Amino acid sequence: MLALVMALVVTGCASDAPQSALDPAGPFARSLHNLFIPVVWVATAVFVVVEGVIVYAVIKWRRRADDDGEVLPAQMHGNTKLEIGWTILPALVLGLVAIFTIPVIFELNAKPADALQVSVAGQKYWWGYTYGTQPQFGITQANGIVTANELHIPAGQTVNLTLTSTDVIHSFWAPRLNGKRDVVPGRSHNWLLEADQPGVYAGQCAEFCGTSHANMLLKVVAHDPVGWTDWVEQMQREPLEPVSGAAARGFALFAQKGCSGCHQVDGSYEMVAPDSPSAPNLTHLFSRDCFAGCIYDLNDRNEMEAWLRNPQRKAGSLMVVGALTEDEIDDLYAYLETLE
Repeated sequence: MLALVMALVVTGCASDAPQSALDPAGPFARSLHNLFIPVVWVATAVFVVVEGVIVYAVIKWRRRADDDGEVLPAQMHGNTKLEIGWTILPALVLGLVAIFTIPVIFELNAKPADALQVSVAGQKYWWGYTYGTQPQFGITQANGIVTANELHIPAGQTVNLTLTSTDVIHSFWAPRLNGKRDVVPGRSHNWLLEADQPGVYAGQCAEFCGTSHANMLLKVVAHDPVGWTDWVEQMQREPLEPVSGAAARGFALFAQKGCSGCHQVDGSYEMVAPDSPSAPNLTHLFSRDCFAGCIYDLNDRNEMEAWLRNPQRKAGSLMVVGALTEDEIDDLYAYLETLE
């Protein structure tokens, strides 16, 4: 028993816990935290009282060595007052909890008109983000901004997410910014985020969705005002088509090898195949730090080249690429690197 208790204690020890819901970094996560802690103490008090009474009863009325076993204790049909009491008391406790819970539910399901609006699509096994035209946030181009894996937001600003799924049930969870929100196919769900300070906040899918569920990570990047403006401007620049060298050869290979049948690149490859599975828009691929559901480091060339050799290194990947020579991999990487 001691070993079990120690094992449970150790599992809660970490010098770096980027996905701790007990370390809120925004007002919505803080609202949940401020509700969670008192409820835990109430539940703990109930547990102590109930278990204490059970232990007392077990000790007081246990069978003793001098009992002959033939005389039964006095039998009682029931105690009406006690039964009424243990029915009403839990109801009162739950009612008290509800009084504090219901306002938080309404707060988290609000749709502020002045919030940054982002559409989020969950799919096997990555997250896609679309920012519609919103001049008040600097997004002025007609088709807005489309990106994947990394959700970029301005710090100190409420963000309203409209979540949908293209396949199965997923669950969006950035624990330091808000709780979990299930994403059900055929339905639209809204969820709020806000970060107090600029920084990077880790998250992941919290609903088992298939083979690579554990690899369906996400990252929320909160910017200061200057960083937000820079990011928006970068995402609204149309990438230039390379005209010479390895990048130009990679640009041609992107179509020849079928990459453009699934992946869109604005201004160059904008028509994907009608039967293509959902695939990230690569227009500004190298503005991100991660790819493939945010499990690989985009700043590590070896990771990208290994991916081009074998996309199935991520279990359940729907990406299919024929055999590539090392020269072709170098050329494709040279082209992709221009997509900033």
